[in-house]
Amino acid sequence: MIDPQWKQLVEDKHLLLVEAIKDLEHRREHSLSTQKEELSIIPKLQGEIAQLTDEVISLKEEIASLKLDKIALEEKIASDERVCTLEKERDYYRKESMRLNAAVETMMKKLDKKKLRG
Repeated sequence: MIDPQWKQLVEDKHLLLVEAIKDLEHRREHSLSTQKEELSIIPKLQGEIAQLTDEVISLKEEIASLKLDKIALEEKIASDERVCTLEKERDYYRKESMRLNAAVETMMKKLDKKKLRG
């Protein structure tokens, strides 16, 4: 016959083992549930990554376009500055030409007066 004390010990250990198994089962279910939730997020994240990638590509294209616009504007500014310089030179030579023309006319009048006198 089995000693009741040993029988009780085996039953107590059995109950502890059953509780441990239930606890492990609960933890496993919780872990599986968490993993399922995390896995269900992956397609959404992949979509967001694809969208962000498209936005980055779009921004890179826009930056390249803006760089070209900047170069064109810098060239236009340089051209405008050259035009401005040329206009200033033109104005200077025009004034100088008018001054010289006036000087020639004055000299011609003096020459004509001398011819008439002499």
